[in-house]
Amino acid sequence: MATVPAAAFLEPRWPIPIRRGTVGGGSVRTGAADGPLPPPRSAIASPRCDEREPFAERFRSGACFAAPLLCALTSSSSRRVRRRTAALSRRLLGRVRRHATRDRLQDTEIRAAMQLPPEALEIVPGEEVAVGRDSRSDLRGTWLNLFRNSAPYIAMFRNTVMVFHIPGHLLNDTRSKELEGLLGDITLCTLLGVKPVLVVAIEGRILQRAAAEGLGGKGGAPVTLQSLPYEDEVLRMVKEEVGIVLAELEGVLGRLGRYVQGRRRSVGPSPVVEKAADADDEDETSFHVYASSMLVSAAPFRTTDGVAGGLLGRVYKVDVQQIRRRLQDNDLVVLMPVGTCAGGDVRCVSSEQLATEVAKQMKAAKLVFFTRGQHFVDTRRRGLPVATIQVKDASEWVKYAKEKPEILQDELARELLSYVELLIEALASGTRRGHLLDSLQGSLLQELYTTDGRGTLVSQDLYDGLRLADASDVSGILHLTMPLVERGLLKKRSGYEVERSCSSREMFVWKRDDQTLGCASLECFDDAPDMAELGCFVVSEACRGKGHGTVLLAYIERVALLQGLRTIFLLTTQTMQWFEERGFRSTSVDKLPECKRKSYDVTRSSKVYMKNLDEIPSSVMERFSFVEVDTLE
Repeated sequence: MATVPAAAFLEPRWPIPIRRGTVGGGSVRTGAADGPLPPPRSAIASPRCDEREPFAERFRSGACFAAPLLCALTSSSSRRVRRRTAALSRRLLGRVRRHATRDRLQDTEIRAAMQLPPEALEIVPGEEVAVGRDSRSDLRGTWLNLFRNSAPYIAMFRNTVMVFHIPGHLLNDTRSKELEGLLGDITLCTLLGVKPVLVVAIEGRILQRAAAEGLGGKGGAPVTLQSLPYEDEVLRMVKEEVGIVLAELEGVLGRLGRYVQGRRRSVGPSPVVEKAADADDEDETSFHVYASSMLVSAAPFRTTDGVAGGLLGRVYKVDVQQIRRRLQDNDLVVLMPVGTCAGGDVRCVSSEQLATEVAKQMKAAKLVFFTRGQHFVDTRRRGLPVATIQVKDASEWVKYAKEKPEILQDELARELLSYVELLIEALASGTRRGHLLDSLQGSLLQELYTTDGRGTLVSQDLYDGLRLADASDVSGILHLTMPLVERGLLKKRSGYEVERSCSSREMFVWKRDDQTLGCASLECFDDAPDMAELGCFVVSEACRGKGHGTVLLAYIERVALLQGLRTIFLLTTQTMQWFEERGFRSTSVDKLPECKRKSYDVTRSSKVYMKNLDEIPSSVMERFSFVEVDTLE
């Protein structure tokens, strides 16, 4: 095989037409020519050939100086070398052509390619839709119904205070995806108008570090806040952990807050004036996290026999006014379970108890505890998750659980038990709702802004006072229905008819403090055993617009399910839209039971509406009534 002399790689074998290239900004010399080489003709003719030549020009200039190398390799007698040289030449020339094409692309051509010319627009008629098919389904998808169903909750929760307890198991790694996803959901809630207060549990980190440094827990006993001595070394460790966690949370929230497009403002009469007034303020796209050790006052914890609790303290006072001011400024308030005593001593308090106290004193709309995945199921319904539990039922379960050793010995069950006890305490002091759900990303949004939710909602007994009517309720029912009868909105019923409905257990009444808040009847038919008529549906005028009607309807629907009914219908002349929003659909008179068709009053021209109770599970229907009436007084 012939060898290629080394000089062949350095000296050209023919005159090179382009002898200079600005590779890296310097001059390249070829051959043995002395002095500066004249510029190539193409470079002189190019109006863009200057010290900042584009990449294509530099690439072309550099490619010319590879010619001697290619020539030398081509002259070799080795067949393998020639094949490799040919492939290298093709690739090199292809790159030159591509870069030359890119270099010739002008701005006008780019703009023309990105514009939509008028001759490209054409008007075509809409496609015919088959009978029974929704023409909007293909175009809009499933997100439309989801957005429409969430809109009432978004409006309902605007400017409401919600307290979120961030559990300690998420803080072991503050860069975890689960914590970042949860904080992202809370940040999105602030964009939707929620006033969030975060209570962070750092007890676990303090105890882990104390155990690692050998503080407390002498004699092999586990380290607790009560066993930690009140010493300078322990206080230094606590302050360091508080600062570390707070700094990490602020970093995560600050990064997530960049997605919030500007500060929210309450709707005012003149946004332009508001903009001018805030012109000198700081950047409106900033996201503020407010945390201060002065928001919580603590007191030393003492047992029933007067023994001091070491580092452990109890919540003495919460600066509610300062928290409200910060929330009005659209800040996200973060509370650490550390408080200052009257003498300046620092004490650690229970984060769960602190969250409960904040919710109680601020009369929060929500108190949310995030679990590690454990949740309630109903064994009567084949182990389905419990969507809603009333305070009365929750209290009975707490009593039951404290008598069961298998529950008390399970760590996850004990944790859920403590959460339920705190929620009962908060709801008894003015908090509207309590929630138990997991901390996965999206769970909070699904719990707050969807009908079926994600976890378990704990609520007051909204059905308190609802019961079957008896003969003593006849006068109250007649007094309640008389104004609507006089206006022609309700069919007139005599005292005898109402009393007969009461005796046949078809009339229901809602009474509180001897006042009738509402009534409704559920009449069954022999020729249609799975259908019933919802009639005499009336809510007191003082209770309208506050959610009482929804609660009454949900109660009747649950009774209908217990009776084995599958469909309920009603006749109405005025309130069609209200019932349509709650699942009723318009139908013809022919769908009514035969005995009802015979007694149908044609002169009233009542519309017939039906609802299939099998379409919505009872747990979801019950939860819908509880969630929607957050403003119930």
